[in-house]
Amino acid sequence: MALSLPLAACGGGSGDSTSTSTSTASAIAPSTSEATATVSGAVDRSGATTTTSTSSTSTAAATMTGTVTATVSRVTSAATATAVAATVATSSTAALTSAGTSTTPAAVAKPQTVSVPVATPLPVSAPTPTPTPAPTPTPAPVAANKKSISAWVSCGTAPDDTTGAQAAFAAARQNAFTLVVDCPVHLKSGLAIDRGIFIDNGTTVEFTSGGKFYVDNLFHPAFVIANSSNITLTNWNVEWDGSVPVNPDVGGYIYQGNFVTNAGITQPAGAFNDLVLTAWLTNNRKVTFDESQGWVKSIWVGGVNPAAVFFITGDTSNVVFTGLSLSVPASAPGSAFLPMAVSFSPNWNSSQTVNGKTPRTVAYATVPHGITFSGVTLDGTLMGFQGNVRDAVFQNLTSHRYADLMDANGGTTGGINKWFPPPHLFYLNYVYDGDPGLFNSNIQISNVQDLGPRLGVARDTAASSGSGYLASLKLGCTDCSVDGYISNRVDGFMDLLPSQNMTVTNVTATFDSSFINNLYPAGIRFPASGYSHITYGSVSLTDQAESTIRAVLGNASSTTNDTIVLGNFLVTMNRWAGSDLPVPTIAGPTNNVAVELLMSAQSTKVSYLQNGPVISTLEASPMTVKAGASTVLTWATKDASSCTGGGAWSGSLGTGGTKVVNIGASGNSNFTLNCQSSTVSADTALIVNAQ
Repeated sequence: MALSLPLAACGGGSGDSTSTSTSTASAIAPSTSEATATVSGAVDRSGATTTTSTSSTSTAAATMTGTVTATVSRVTSAATATAVAATVATSSTAALTSAGTSTTPAAVAKPQTVSVPVATPLPVSAPTPTPTPAPTPTPAPVAANKKSISAWVSCGTAPDDTTGAQAAFAAARQNAFTLVVDCPVHLKSGLAIDRGIFIDNGTTVEFTSGGKFYVDNLFHPAFVIANSSNITLTNWNVEWDGSVPVNPDVGGYIYQGNFVTNAGITQPAGAFNDLVLTAWLTNNRKVTFDESQGWVKSIWVGGVNPAAVFFITGDTSNVVFTGLSLSVPASAPGSAFLPMAVSFSPNWNSSQTVNGKTPRTVAYATVPHGITFSGVTLDGTLMGFQGNVRDAVFQNLTSHRYADLMDANGGTTGGINKWFPPPHLFYLNYVYDGDPGLFNSNIQISNVQDLGPRLGVARDTAASSGSGYLASLKLGCTDCSVDGYISNRVDGFMDLLPSQNMTVTNVTATFDSSFINNLYPAGIRFPASGYSHITYGSVSLTDQAESTIRAVLGNASSTTNDTIVLGNFLVTMNRWAGSDLPVPTIAGPTNNVAVELLMSAQSTKVSYLQNGPVISTLEASPMTVKAGASTVLTWATKDASSCTGGGAWSGSLGTGGTKVVNIGASGNSNFTLNCQSSTVSADTALIVNAQ
């Protein structure tokens, strides 16, 4: 039962090809493949072994702390989780409803501000003092068809307003009214799997300038949209204030006010899936889970995706986010970045009975579709958008600080055994051997700025490789487009997963291949097969490493490739340190590749052209000369029977050779090379500038 995202890391190894593998839901060993998760057996991941009531501690403890002290968002081990649960202090039923409220006890270090240059381990500066709370704003009056959330919540005066917010969202569904968030609202859940907010059909929520949600969900979502439609969310402002532990074993989870001890890893994720989401689909969408033929629950997509702030699943449609701001505090170090912004996943269709043998096909399951994100700002993320979606638009999006999972000292990158998947701004994948009706399709990504900065260091070294790297865009899709994309991610630009009919245009990406220890092609990597009708146009990739050791463009070596086109494609580097030219191998009989490479420190320019089986390469060194000086032109071909020069040189040239050419006058001299086989020709050109 292969799914969208594994618990194990999924990097694809250091080479240019990737295979698909699986891992059990409890595995944390790293994978060297584009891994997928599985669920084996009939194990209920909620598996309670011990429960600890959050109301069992003394009134004296509550008085001493002055508030509920369950800092569940800071848990880093099973022992810590149990200890934290035991310190939750309440003295009334009202306090019990706030299980999971998070403050910072003296025993847990407060996150510290980190400011580091790229590729340098994170130092730790002095602790940031706790700021004085700002005065609670008074919400302005709202229109008659709108209701202020202040009717349900304390507007920041209470440490946790989850119960009131849940009631407000429930009241606003079915187009009852527009819910206006016009004041601060604290939604503290930590490990409490039943403290998220379900956003139901026909819900409209808009934020004013004074509105803000503060969330700290850990391994379960803050907001869930499941088999729901016609939802409009405008100008949301959400701050995540938690910390993902490098050890994914948090000892258990909190459910109905009790801490439930449970073995395994990312325990709240499985419990949320089995106890909360499954029950919600049963009670609200008439999904009957018949276990007479084997274990069956809500579709499981691994332990990381439920950690998203927004968890969008199943037959969810016509959802529009406009003006979303999702961030962490300005002082948050990389160890306190939010694990995932938005998750998309398939789930069972409403109004049906499913059992352990129900196939994962479009007849029984659906992926979210008709989803729009416009005007989005992210700051302080690990993973951005992840999962499986159709008919989706992502436009006008800016991402700032990002990082990999790390501990408070900037170490243990990727978590223990690199259990956390290498994060990307976009990581949209699907089950490649599944039902095509559940494939990613018709996704439009436009006007994106992935600006950084990057905190922390790369997870893989020459001695410990195979986990992966944090390229900006990792995408597998049918009938999709990327247009207007700026990436400053030092890790790299793109991994292309199996795709058909995709265009990627107007891209400017800058990176540093030495930051990822020269283990992966940092520009574009083709780690799989199954590429058909892929077009890259107007693309500029720049490697800022002092020397480039691994080619910026990876190889697409499968002979099944069909019509891969690279046009108006520029690769710039300081110097090339390899023995052969850094040109890609794009296998298959129907490809058309035109790439220009500049090695500025070596004053070398290369023009590479592939038209079907015919390949021609023309190199000029130096590429800039003084008027009257000479340059050396070198050319080589594959599967060509003859070549002819044109422009600033002419005549028959043979299929390979070297020629010294005098550049007599200042200005640009254009050299063309036409090489032919019996069936096709390849025309390439480059310009040498004389000053």
